[in-house]
Amino acid sequence: MCGITGIYNLVKDKKISRKVLANMTNSMAHRGPDDSGTIILKNAALGNRRLAILDLSKNGHMPMPDDKKELWITYNGEIYNYKEIREELIKKGYKFTSDSDTEVILYSYKEWGEKCLERFNDMFAFAIYDSRKNELFVARDRIGIKPLYYSTINGQFVFASEIKAILKHPNSKRNVNLEAVSSYLSYRYEIGEETLFDGIYKLLPGHYLTIKNNKIEIREYWDIDLSKNTTNEPEKHYKNVIRKLLEKSVQRRMISDVPVGAYLSGGLDSSIIVALMAKCSGKKVKTFSIGFKEEGFNEFYYSKLVAKMHNTEHREILLSMKDYLKNMKKLIRYKDLPLAVPNEVPIYLMSKELKKYITVVLSGEGADEIFSGYGRLFRSPLDYKKLKFINSLPSFLRKSLFKGFILKYKNKKFDSELEHFLHQYSYFPLQEKKLIFNDKMNEAIKNDEKLNKIFANHFYKARKRPYYEKIWYVFEKLHLPGLLQRLDCPTMAASVEGRVPYVDHELVEFMFTVPTKHKMKWKSPFHMIKSFNKTSDEISENNDTPKYILREACKDLLPREVLQRKKKGFPVPLDAWFKGKISTVAKRELLNKNSKIRMFINQKNLKEWIDANISNNEDENFGRKVWMLLNLEYWLREYF
Repeated sequence: MCGITGIYNLVKDKKISRKVLANMTNSMAHRGPDDSGTIILKNAALGNRRLAILDLSKNGHMPMPDDKKELWITYNGEIYNYKEIREELIKKGYKFTSDSDTEVILYSYKEWGEKCLERFNDMFAFAIYDSRKNELFVARDRIGIKPLYYSTINGQFVFASEIKAILKHPNSKRNVNLEAVSSYLSYRYEIGEETLFDGIYKLLPGHYLTIKNNKIEIREYWDIDLSKNTTNEPEKHYKNVIRKLLEKSVQRRMISDVPVGAYLSGGLDSSIIVALMAKCSGKKVKTFSIGFKEEGFNEFYYSKLVAKMHNTEHREILLSMKDYLKNMKKLIRYKDLPLAVPNEVPIYLMSKELKKYITVVLSGEGADEIFSGYGRLFRSPLDYKKLKFINSLPSFLRKSLFKGFILKYKNKKFDSELEHFLHQYSYFPLQEKKLIFNDKMNEAIKNDEKLNKIFANHFYKARKRPYYEKIWYVFEKLHLPGLLQRLDCPTMAASVEGRVPYVDHELVEFMFTVPTKHKMKWKSPFHMIKSFNKTSDEISENNDTPKYILREACKDLLPREVLQRKKKGFPVPLDAWFKGKISTVAKRELLNKNSKIRMFINQKNLKEWIDANISNNEDENFGRKVWMLLNLEYWLREYF
C-alpha cells in the first residue's frame, strides 16, 4: 500500500521540476512512511511513498524499473494472486530480483500488455511508463478500492493517489465544481468521474488510461456481465459456493509480511470475516471495536461475543462527541474532500490505535451492496409496483389501507423506475436542495440533469434486467466506489492498509447470478402476504431476512445473537447531537457572514430549514444533512 504520483509531458521538452515532484510525493507521506522514491525520465516523472507490506527489503523500492530500465512502475495496492502469476512468468523466462507483487505487475505488463489486468485478483492503482516508446499506462482496480485522480495542467498530465498531491503542482487551479457539490449532498459522493475540484477527475473503477503520441484514451476493461441470467440452482449450491469464495477471499487477504488484524463491529459482516480469519490462522486474530459514550451507540456486547467465541485478542475504543469533532476537520485535510459517512472519523481513530499492533486490517465494507443488505432500497421495487395500484384507488381506501405509503411518498407519482430509485436513494432531494441553494447554484446544477444522466446511462445498460437487478448494478458501479473511500482515507491517514474480502471480484460476479429470493428471503408465505400494504422500510427485517444467503452460508461461525440481530450500521449519534448542543455549533458555523458555504447557499432559507426541522422532528435524515453541510463548510475553509 502506497501513495503514487506522476507527471507526463504533453508538450515536448517541457522541464519537470524535481522540487515539484518531491513536494507532490511527500504530501502523501502518511500513505507510505517506510520509504520514498522519485525518478525523472526524459518526458515523464514518477513518485512513490511506500508502506511496506510484502518484501520489506530495499528490493521493493519504487519507482521500480524492469531489467532493461525501459519500463518504470509506481504502484499502490496488493495483487493477492501474485505468487501464481510470478510462477507463470518464471516459466516464460522472466527473472525476479524481489519478492514483491510490484515486480510481478511490471513483468505481467511486459508480457501481456493491457490484458494483464484480467489476471489480477487485486486492489490497485498503478502507472507504468515506457521510456523507449514514451507511453504511459495508468490503471485502477475493478471495484474502485484504491483511488486514482488526474488532471491536465499547463501541458502536463498529472496524477496521484490523493488530490492534495495534484494541488501541489504550482500551476494547479482551485475552483469548486458546483454540480459535484449537488451530487455530494444528494448521494454522499461525487457520482461519476468528476470531483469537487473543477478540472480534477477520478479514473473510474475497472478502467485504464493510456497516453500514446500525446493522445489520452480511457477504456473500460471490466464490468458486470449483464448478459448473464440468474441461475436456478438449489439453495445449498449457493451456500456452498459463497462459503468457498469467502474463505478463499479472506485467506488471500491475510497474505502479508507484517501483522494483520480485523475491525470487529459486532455486526454480521465483520463478525464473519473475523470467524474465517480465526479458522485459517494459526495465531490469535487481533480484533478492534469502537463505540460512543452515548447510550445505544456502541456494539461492544456483540463484538465481545464474537471475540470470545473465536478467542481473539480484542481491544475496545470509546469516543465522545468532543473526540469526533476534533478529528473531523483533520480527516477532511487527509481526504481533500468532505467526509461521506459519519463513521470515517471512528475508523480513523480506531486505525490510529490499531497501528500500535498491526499494519493490515480486514474490514466488512461491501457486504450490504453484494448481498442486498439495504432492505429499504433493495425491496423498493415492490413499492414501485404497489404505487401504480395504490394511486388508482379512491382517496379513502388509500388513507385507510396504505398509511405507510402516504407518509413515505405523500401521493407522489413516478413516471419510471429511475425516477423512483433516485427518490429513494437521495439523502437530499432536489426540491429540498433548491430551497436552500442560492440562485447561482440553482442555475448551475440545471435540476441535476448531468447527474441524473449518469444514473440513466447505467439503468439503460441494465435495461433488460428486472428493477431490483438495475439497483444492484448501480450500487456496484456507482455507490460502492464512493463507500470504499471511507476505508481508504481513514486507514491510510493512519498508515494502515485496509482490505475488503467482500468485494473480491470473483464473489461479486457470482453474486450477480444468485436469484433475489436467496438474498432477501421472506420469513414465511404468511409474512409475504401480510406485507401487501407495507412499504420497503416496513418490510425489511420484519417480514423478510436481508442477506439471507450470507447468514446461511456462515451460520456455523457465529453466536446466534449476532447471526439473527437486525442491521444497525456503524452507529454515530448524529441526530442526537445536531438536535442538541451541537445544533448551536452548526448554526454558528453555517449562518455567520464569513461562512464559505454562502457561495452556493441562501443563508436565510437555510436558517428557516434548520429551525423547522428541529421543531417538527420529522426528518430522520436531518442530522446527516446538517453534518454534510458542516463538512462542506470545513472543506471550503481548508481549500478555498
